[in-house]
Amino acid sequence: METKERVILNLSAKKIIKLPNFVEKNGELCVIEGGVNTAFDIKRVFTVSAPQDAIRGNHAHKKCSQFMVCVSGIIEVICDNGIEQTVYRLDTGSIGLNVEPGIWAKEKFVTENAVLMVLCDRHYEDEDYIHDYSEFISYKKSKMEKK
Repeated sequence: METKERVILNLSAKKIIKLPNFVEKNGELCVIEGGVNTAFDIKRVFTVSAPQDAIRGNHAHKKCSQFMVCVSGIIEVICDNGIEQTVYRLDTGSIGLNVEPGIWAKEKFVTENAVLMVLCDRHYEDEDYIHDYSEFISYKKSKMEKK
């Protein structure tokens, strides 16, 4: 699958955000502020690390919005709205990917020692997760029928 850094209008539930990044002789400072760089106030933050080529995520959320930042290495985030997929390459800590509810996301850890930081607008709720892809498609269809 070819890696694409683009936003498709049908997949408007996610987008790449360039974060303020201050570079000095002695290092860099990257800033993320809830409600400023993210579309929400931050309620939960977690990090995920995995071996090279591992796939993580592989689920959707009904209510939770996420903002993903690769703080080390390279991670590809595959976003699926039930109709089409887009692959986003996160390879610097100065960009983030906004993934709103109703998007199936899986993360491929392209390099060894890659670390993904995820900021969420909700606390952990087990009932918010959709782990089965066919259930996700049914969920998306029911949402479309209600519109």
